[in-house]
Amino acid sequence: MRAGQSASVGVCRCRACDLSLRIDDDLTPAFTAQVTATDGYWLVSNLSDDQPMRIMNMEDPYQYFVVEPARQRVPVPFELSQIGSTSAPGDSMVTVFGPEPTLLEAGVPACSAAPTGPLLDSRATYHRVLRELCRPRLSGSLSAPLPTSSEIGSRLSGGRRRLSARAVDAHIRYVSAKLELPQGAGREALVAVAIRLGVVQ
Repeated sequence: MRAGQSASVGVCRCRACDLSLRIDDDLTPAFTAQVTATDGYWLVSNLSDDQPMRIMNMEDPYQYFVVEPARQRVPVPFELSQIGSTSAPGDSMVTVFGPEPTLLEAGVPACSAAPTGPLLDSRATYHRVLRELCRPRLSGSLSAPLPTSSEIGSRLSGGRRRLSARAVDAHIRYVSAKLELPQGAGREALVAVAIRLGVVQ
């Protein structure tokens, strides 16, 4: 589509909806979206009466947002995205190839007060603990359970070097504070933030 053009997409169970792209699916909750092309980004409207939609960044599944029913013309910053129902996020989804992102011209000076050093020291033990904690998500599995502190300690122990489960817990608390997570945030939140910030690979 060119800038200014719109198309309606979604899951239809009655096989009669007038959609530009209709998905006949009897299992996924019905949802309807309108996609509008613009210069540099695209817009999405939720045409459903009661079904929220999830817009997911296909290049980073931890980046997504929810569009409530009847919400119109929401800007989408993701270049490659999927639209789907929040009730069944793994089922039928619509893929949208957005426009190329607009980049700053070379030579634009950065703020001199901006931090230049890495958030975490990749040579530190706490970073190795964090990497082990994130390993299932880094391998592409979004449903596998995260390793326990005992499992992480066993993997990182060798020879005379022993890492107890209590020490692993302390490292995880330190990293959570270093990344400024809210008090009480769980390990899934820590993993999501660490991967999104690129501090583990």
